[in-house]
Amino acid sequence: MADEYYGIYDKAPVFEGVSQYRAPFNFELAGREYKLVMNTEPDYFVRFIDGHTLEWSTFEGRAEREYYDCGKADELTYFVNFELHTVQPRTNITLALDLENRLVSFVRSITGFHKKYPYLIKLEFDFGALDIPGFPLPFKRHGYTSDLVGKRVHWHYSPNFEIIHVYYSPYYMRGAFTPDSPVMQNRTPEQDAYAKKYPYDEPAVYIKIKDGVYLVSCNEVNMSRIGHTGNSLLFLMDLKRMHDVGRSFGHAGLNEGKVHGENYLFSAFGKFVYSDGVIESEENAWII
Repeated sequence: MADEYYGIYDKAPVFEGVSQYRAPFNFELAGREYKLVMNTEPDYFVRFIDGHTLEWSTFEGRAEREYYDCGKADELTYFVNFELHTVQPRTNITLALDLENRLVSFVRSITGFHKKYPYLIKLEFDFGALDIPGFPLPFKRHGYTSDLVGKRVHWHYSPNFEIIHVYYSPYYMRGAFTPDSPVMQNRTPEQDAYAKKYPYDEPAVYIKIKDGVYLVSCNEVNMSRIGHTGNSLLFLMDLKRMHDVGRSFGHAGLNEGKVHGENYLFSAFGKFVYSDGVIESEENAWII
């Protein structure tokens, strides 16, 4: 039975979403501050007060204190995630801080802006550099890439959730499950009908942080359009160690009858798997 538990606790622990394999939060940025010189966004100032509190402002604006979570991809690449509590509709900021190259990738995610699709997420991307005293401002930037196109990674997020991410297009990502996956064995009738009818395709953005490290966005636009609580998923992946840290921003609770906001970090470990072209050959059901 899927709900049987044989562990050391009185009952099985409960984890938010797919966060069971998430590494402990990283506090190494506490006490540091950075000037972010952006390409098209205003320039920002971020000061990390402690392990979960930061101050965020434009260079000329008033600093607001926000709660943040931080994960780590490799030795000098950090994943920082926080919501702007004074901004409506709900707005989230995610930073991929690359201290090795003194660069930053910036993602703004907005939900609750669309009357017809209330769970839809809008994404805005920008790139910048860290203005650190004593060092020249870097000229190079992170940027969009097709490095992953044609690759597959089998990711494990918990003992009960694993998925193959198929990076088959510069603009889309496809999710696929192996026949023996726990998800395939324990699907609801609705999930079963959905899985049989469509490949699971969603718009994707691929950003190269450095050799072997990528920031990948999967925005569940199609899920939102058919009435599900489609979320914005971001993955900061170290494809040398084959693990990632990421976040899910949007909504949850539709199946329980009480939709609420969702914003949490997760992690996974994975491996590259052989691409035989079969999954990739299925037609994307959402585009002409």
